Amino acid sequence: MDEILPLRSAVLRGGGPLERALLPGDAEGLGVHWGTWLGGLLVACVSLYEVASGDGVKSTQLRGMATAPELRNQGLGGALLSVAIEDWEARDDAVRTLWCNARIRAVPFYERHGFVGEGE
Repeated sequence: MDEILPLRSAVLRGGGPLERALLPGDAEGLGVHWGTWLGGLLVACVSLYEVASGDGVKSTQLRGMATAPELRNQGLGGALLSVAIEDWEARDDAVRTLWCNARIRAVPFYERHGFVGEGE
């Protein structure tokens, strides 16, 4: 988490206190995290969390996907997402149905990786 929070903060929260980049479950160690390092520096990250809806139905939520702005559009984030999904799919105990809330500008990225838009 120590390496992920600065990247999430910079990319997803516009900087500021690292605590703003914490996601539900992070403090409790509930997420599973993947990262891409170049030259010892974390440049992309993604996390998966088991969540339950209001009616108790469990699913897996992809959150905190971030790639350093200067390295976008080079395939790093897509490769990382593919590895995370492959790992998730290979786990017998993984809660099925993988979803995310995507920012409008990120929708095409997620669609290229097999996600299907639903709702607004």
